Amino acid sequence: MPEGRVKVSWIVAGFSLFLISLLTYVYYTYQTTRAEIMQSVDNRLLNAATSVKHILGENYLSAVNQGDNISFSYYQNKSKQLSEFAQALDIAYVYSMILKDGKVLFSSSSYTQDDQNNGKVTQFLDLYPEATDANISAFYSTEPVFEISSDQWGHFKTIFIPYVDPINGNTYLTGADITIYNLNEKLKESVSKAAAMASFFFFIAILVAAIYIYLLKRSLATDSSTGFSNHIALEYFIKKSNAHHMQLAVIWVNEIEDINSFYGTEVGDKVMKNLLIHFKLRSSAHCHIYRLATNKIVLLAPKEMSNDEFTDLVKTYNFNTPVLTDPFIYITLCAGIASGNKSLLLENAHIAALQAKQGRHSVVNYSKALHDVKTQYQYNVEMAKEVREAFDNNRIVPYFQPIIDTNTNKVVQYECLARMVTAQGEVLKPDAFLNVVTRSRMDGILTRTIFSQCVSRFRKTDICWSLNITAQDMLDPNLSEFIADELKRYPHPGNITLELLETQAIANFSEVKAFIGMVKTKGVKVIIDDFGSGYSNISNVLKLEVDGIKLDGALIKQIVNDKDIYLFIEHIASFANQLGLQLIAESVENATIVTALKKANVTLMQGNYFAHPMPHVSTVTEEELAL
Repeated sequence: MPEGRVKVSWIVAGFSLFLISLLTYVYYTYQTTRAEIMQSVDNRLLNAATSVKHILGENYLSAVNQGDNISFSYYQNKSKQLSEFAQALDIAYVYSMILKDGKVLFSSSSYTQDDQNNGKVTQFLDLYPEATDANISAFYSTEPVFEISSDQWGHFKTIFIPYVDPINGNTYLTGADITIYNLNEKLKESVSKAAAMASFFFFIAILVAAIYIYLLKRSLATDSSTGFSNHIALEYFIKKSNAHHMQLAVIWVNEIEDINSFYGTEVGDKVMKNLLIHFKLRSSAHCHIYRLATNKIVLLAPKEMSNDEFTDLVKTYNFNTPVLTDPFIYITLCAGIASGNKSLLLENAHIAALQAKQGRHSVVNYSKALHDVKTQYQYNVEMAKEVREAFDNNRIVPYFQPIIDTNTNKVVQYECLARMVTAQGEVLKPDAFLNVVTRSRMDGILTRTIFSQCVSRFRKTDICWSLNITAQDMLDPNLSEFIADELKRYPHPGNITLELLETQAIANFSEVKAFIGMVKTKGVKVIIDDFGSGYSNISNVLKLEVDGIKLDGALIKQIVNDKDIYLFIEHIASFANQLGLQLIAESVENATIVTALKKANVTLMQGNYFAHPMPHVSTVTEEELAL
């Protein structure tokens, strides 16, 4: 019953749309036609009235305006010329008029055959008793005057063109009338044709649209390469299905990308088609099959189908049988199966399929264990949104941690560390949001934001500060240009140090070296961060021509308990000292580590033992450091 009501509603809506469209089209046609006809009428009247002056001639008009008597034969000759002219232009009347003692008189006029038959031919200086206000006012106008009126001769549209006699200054009019009784007939005819044409084309449009929509729906819901239904058809079926609980399997073909790259997509599509046919032949009539993507198939079954039967349908695929024999191609599958509420089926099955692929399982059923994975996905989405809002609302800010020279117990510079302030005021460390920033390709925005704030904060000071920068930042020409422009305006660029991750720097050696060369020409120092976490090849680091090294925190934390690490750090300290490189130890957490580092000849240290990162730069006294 509800479905029938929906169809009736669509029919009513369609019919209403047709009527509105028809009326709109008819009204538009009426107005357009009327405007065209009236414009044509106005042009014909203007041309006709203008020509009267030339037909009568200056001598005739001057004689009339001076009050001279015009002979009957002369008047008749001019009337005949005007009548022939009016007939040729299909104009009702053309004439000239003068105003005398407040009365309008004809000084010339055309006539029709009916006028002759009825004895209504206008004679010289005949009174025009039907003269309207518009007619009289035309004698005082400087522009042509149009008027629609009725008189004893018919229903007309008229034009009066005023002229001033140059000899005596009297004003006279030339005019023209056109019969407009047939205008409405023409408009009715035009409207009828427009309605008929609109109805015809509307019917054709409905027919074509229906065929097109049908073909479009079929095309959009079908995978063109295999002929099977696609993801659009799947989503539509799930949405429209009356069953609220179903079973769904997402089957992943592991080798399809390799097949496409080696044999081409045509062979890959044949593989998928054969696989789809395989499942179609072995599944029940209630099971629906879809090609979800290039390498994915979906099986959808009602909840009444046994879960074991549904699982076996996927598991029993024989990997030792070639799916194609020309060429011979074998494939392996992994699948994720989910059952329950239809609104969550596809998402849950995707998660299970991903776990099957990552864990190298053939089939994984979505369960409570995978709910945590889904929760993590949702958290990542929410965090990505919150990070974007934090950027938009200036809630990404720098915190500052001092680097201490333990020989003098003084701060030599501050490292600027990014923090995110949530809408609730909670301050998040990079571990909580940096992965989202990287995944969302917002590294450059983060660097630009922190760099700008640090430049503004330290521009009018002599404080030295450092900032981490990624290889992605260095490979971004827009960001490199931004940094170069900022450095041009910074009064003491020698106080700035950029810290580059060792692993990224070596992996993008040529690009990083070019970037280092650019910033060093501006006076900026560059050091390698997290040294010892990656390649740990000092010769590669030296080729980058950096100014210093910061030892990886994981090494620093083990210096007390691991003799080999202590010796490695001691060796690096000696080497750095010989080459004049600055050597900094980060993640210094206690006095025991401080003692070990001093023994290894490392004097520049950074860590929570000295001071936690703070939103403001603060002076650390020698007494506080001694504690």
